[in-house]
Amino acid sequence: MMKSHQPRYAIRKYAVGVASVLVGFFASGQVVAADTPSVTESPATTLPTQPSEGDFPQSATEETAQPVVEKPIVPAPIVDQSQPTLPDRELRASDLDRLIREEAISVTEADGTAQPVTAATETPAKDPEQEEKLAKKKVISIDAGRKYFSPDQIKEIIDEASKTGYTDLHLLVGNDGLRFVLDDMSLQVGDASYSSQAVKEAVEKGTKAYYDDPNGTALTQAQMDEILAYAKSKNIGVIPTINSPGHMDAILTAMEQLGIENPHFNYFGTKKSERTVDLDNQKALDFTKALVDKYAAYFSGKTEIFNIGLDEYANDATDAHGWQVLQASKHWPDEGYPDKGYEKFIQYANDLAAIVKKHKMKPMAFNDGIYYNGDTSYGTFDKDIIVSYWTGGWNGYDVASSKFLSELGHQILNTNDAWYYVLGRDKAGSGWYNLDQGLEGISKSAIDVVQKNDGAKVPFIGGMVAAWADTPSATYKKELLFKLMHAFADKNADYFVADPEVVEKALAEAPTDLDHYTPESLVAFTAAKKALEGVGAETTRAEAKELIASLKAAQESLVYTESYAKELADKEAAEKLAKSKVISIDAGRKYFSLDQLKRIVDKASELGYSDLHLLVGNDGMRFVLDDMTVEANGKTYASDDVKQALLEGTKAYYDDPNGQALTQAEMDELLAYATSKGIGLIPAVNSPGHMDAILVAMEKLGIEHPQATFDTVSKTTMDLTNEEAVNFTKALIGKYMDYFKGKSKIFNYGTDEYANDATNAQGWYYLKWYELYGKFADYSNSLAAMAREKGLQPMAFNDGFYYGDEDDVSFDKDVLISYWSKGWWGYNLASPQYLADKGYKFLNTNGDWYYVLGHRGDQSYPLDKAIQHSETVPFEQLASTKYPDVKLPVSGSMLGIWGDEPANEYKEEEVFQVMEAFANHNKDYFKADYTALRAALANVPTDLSIYTEESRSALATVLDQLNWKISRAHQEKVAEQVEQVTQALSQLKPITQVGSQAEDDVRALVADKPSLEVVEKELDFEVVERTNPELAKGERKVVQAGVKGQQREFVAVSALDESHQVVGTEVSKEAVAEIVEVGTKEAEVITPTPGLQDGPSPQPDLPQVDQGGHHQVRPVTPEVKPLVNAQPAPVASEQKTVEEAQPAPVQDQTPSSHQLPQTGQESVLGLALLGAILGATGMSLKGRKED
Repeated sequence: MMKSHQPRYAIRKYAVGVASVLVGFFASGQVVAADTPSVTESPATTLPTQPSEGDFPQSATEETAQPVVEKPIVPAPIVDQSQPTLPDRELRASDLDRLIREEAISVTEADGTAQPVTAATETPAKDPEQEEKLAKKKVISIDAGRKYFSPDQIKEIIDEASKTGYTDLHLLVGNDGLRFVLDDMSLQVGDASYSSQAVKEAVEKGTKAYYDDPNGTALTQAQMDEILAYAKSKNIGVIPTINSPGHMDAILTAMEQLGIENPHFNYFGTKKSERTVDLDNQKALDFTKALVDKYAAYFSGKTEIFNIGLDEYANDATDAHGWQVLQASKHWPDEGYPDKGYEKFIQYANDLAAIVKKHKMKPMAFNDGIYYNGDTSYGTFDKDIIVSYWTGGWNGYDVASSKFLSELGHQILNTNDAWYYVLGRDKAGSGWYNLDQGLEGISKSAIDVVQKNDGAKVPFIGGMVAAWADTPSATYKKELLFKLMHAFADKNADYFVADPEVVEKALAEAPTDLDHYTPESLVAFTAAKKALEGVGAETTRAEAKELIASLKAAQESLVYTESYAKELADKEAAEKLAKSKVISIDAGRKYFSLDQLKRIVDKASELGYSDLHLLVGNDGMRFVLDDMTVEANGKTYASDDVKQALLEGTKAYYDDPNGQALTQAEMDELLAYATSKGIGLIPAVNSPGHMDAILVAMEKLGIEHPQATFDTVSKTTMDLTNEEAVNFTKALIGKYMDYFKGKSKIFNYGTDEYANDATNAQGWYYLKWYELYGKFADYSNSLAAMAREKGLQPMAFNDGFYYGDEDDVSFDKDVLISYWSKGWWGYNLASPQYLADKGYKFLNTNGDWYYVLGHRGDQSYPLDKAIQHSETVPFEQLASTKYPDVKLPVSGSMLGIWGDEPANEYKEEEVFQVMEAFANHNKDYFKADYTALRAALANVPTDLSIYTEESRSALATVLDQLNWKISRAHQEKVAEQVEQVTQALSQLKPITQVGSQAEDDVRALVADKPSLEVVEKELDFEVVERTNPELAKGERKVVQAGVKGQQREFVAVSALDESHQVVGTEVSKEAVAEIVEVGTKEAEVITPTPGLQDGPSPQPDLPQVDQGGHHQVRPVTPEVKPLVNAQPAPVASEQKTVEEAQPAPVQDQTPSSHQLPQTGQESVLGLALLGAILGATGMSLKGRKED
């Protein structure tokens, strides 16, 4: 039973009930810092050797008085003793230093009037512990120093942060690069003056020297003003970062441009740091402090916290031992280490902190350099520095513990590097700090657990999750950043404010038509909905999540009224019957005669299948048109030459003793026969793979080297860089599309298993490696466009579409995806969920149902497995998913019969056995057998006027109530209808002459049998607009001209009074929608295609895969002949038999429809005659007519 909920603002009462689990969580308690939370950025460490998880030990205790000091493990080179001595230990402050120290004001003593608002609006505290959690900083950090982020991109991040419940954006504008430039960049450093223009030019040169980002170099002051104002409007604080003395690449280059000599730290004079300033170069230090002061002055009053960096000193020059090197002179004073280097670092850090405090902001810095090794003997860091604690160190990198720093008075912002994500490292195995690693770290490490805590509960002011740009050329994908942000918020849901969009979505998904449910079940639902509607600004993400879960639970517990439950059951049954049921025959590899195909059609019709998917081009090419003339490449390839070349190519693949190819006359006959049986035909001509016969034919026609070449020359696949071969293939396939136009609704152009025989089943990987994947996408899209232009629904196998769940190219969204496999190890096809999210519809061609002719036992796709899986795998279960847990837009399903070994004998009874198993297992989807009912209806007299009105009415009632949408699961209902018709016929009573003395006197009959007229009417077409990112913005292109359709009306004309009655309709020609593309492309980027000289890096230990086709889900032993080229066949919508013909509603043929277009032809002539007869006797069929 649903627990009662009070509206929001009484949420604490709710917590006692539904959210009691939260009370337990809150009761666990934790130490909370009283200060306002603050935000920090964590540095992305780029180490010569990435540390492993085991390299991050957590010290149990930390000795602060006498820390263990290790000599730097980087061997010091021999130093010339004649070198000048290093400066004396005492640092002499510059004029700037003194000014800073004199004017610095402690943040703890400063007037707080300039502090900006960064947290969400406060509400009266109900639960102090919960209010403290909500008050913590929740920060998203963006590395906008290494990589350029535009104002729009930053605003998008602010929007996402705001609605997800974050409080701050940590923006590293100075980190290796310096990507924010003030209007006035003039600097006065001691006696030296640097003009604004000179500094701007120097900084720009330095940033471009680090990485010249094609998207932009730096934000302007006006843009930063706009960003800050926008963030404030969204209640998001901004924490800027200018990192030093490390990560200063651009600033160091700028100093050199401005005449400051040798600003780089140099390790023993042998290795210069590209990113770190020399702490002994006073001019360089003064310049850096003046620059930081300039930026701090700008952000004063606009931000609460300013990050000064202080991380990873000279890691690039010291093999990540920079802090040890700075501390070394104390223990080894005569070995050439920087004299009092760490003392100088402390002084530099405190000077920067003083600059920040002078401008009434709180200084923040990363933790690794602060009291390195837990050693306080070198000096004291300013306690007002907030520590962004990102790393507990690793072997040889011994940072102070978070407990130690907290006890010394520093506030801690938890910036756990377990949560890090480096742009471009988008999945496991793509490098350290990859996205999967960050998501896993978030799932394992909560916001309140700070690294290296020595077993203590370390007070913290908040948490920061960070996205880094160690490789600035990597593509920024906002959806991946948002995924990281959402994961962090979900993991720490009691610290985050509820996302209003999520709440609104849950409310919008709740049912609104409550009349369909019983009053008793609505009580809990109404209470749960009311509670969720009361969510306010102080509701946590955790509370909202539980409220949403409660609403969904109450929603699932709703009970339909009896009448509505029946309505839904009938609707569901009808939807299942409307799904396409397709049998696919591989008539490209192996020859099937016309008679064999007709018998398959007969069986399909008997069992309730809707379509026959016929692969006529698949390795072999076994259907030849009368006119095979091909126009391509500025040439005309003569019909006889093309026929002969294709014949020789097909024989070269397999010379079938039973025959080579169907003729056009035979195909005409097959199409007509299938139509008469209510079966649609879906043709398939596969390319650019499985083209063995066509490749041979092209060579014989003079097209050189049409085959793709990788590890070896492919016998099956076309070279996409061979324009002559590509043009010929398109023209040839277009020829077949022209033939099937108007005869079929769907055309499958294949696109599966690219060059598997020449790449150890790694064809898609090779295409990406050689930057040819875009050519494949262009080829596929061109065939899809050709099919559409000819009024055909394009279909293709799933293999090549968005390989690896990556959208580096775009594919036509109108293609029906015949999904047969998710792939196998090393063959990483796009998942069904990924394709569904992009809007694709599926013809479920699950490889579990495959049967390769003649295969038994351990061979791939054997008969027993095909039968077993046909009887167990659900109709709508796509490969790699579980139904009904995963429900995706499936228009129907297809059973595949393959001829991978064309010499194997075709045994009809085996194929029929698989077809029967599939139909019997999915009885809800297959139509019942109406043979007996049709036979009973054949006994209805054509002239009913000789029977009494009462008996005619009884028969009419029975006929009017016939249900032609019964599934095989309810075959008994058809038998009941047969019994009703038989009984009504037996009770027909002849009329006898009134007043006649003769018992056998027959009443004179009037010839009142109606005539039938056929009236042709036009059907208008619709206009569909869609965007085309490849078309210039504003341009419109008609890619498919609209064609009006035709509809026939069957009209019964009475012979008595010439009255007209429409007794049936038939769509003789579907209207073809006009498709107009509207351009959205802003600019064109042309990517050159490299040569194929160097092969791709082999994927680890790939087993050798036998190249047989779709059926090779796993490697096959060498002696097994290649598996079936599993090319799943497209589904067509359910076909109706002539005997069952009913008025056919016009089917929606737009891509958005979840149903496949009707592929069979309906005739209503028989029913029309029956309707005319009944109409003449005053009876009506009403609306119940056979499909």
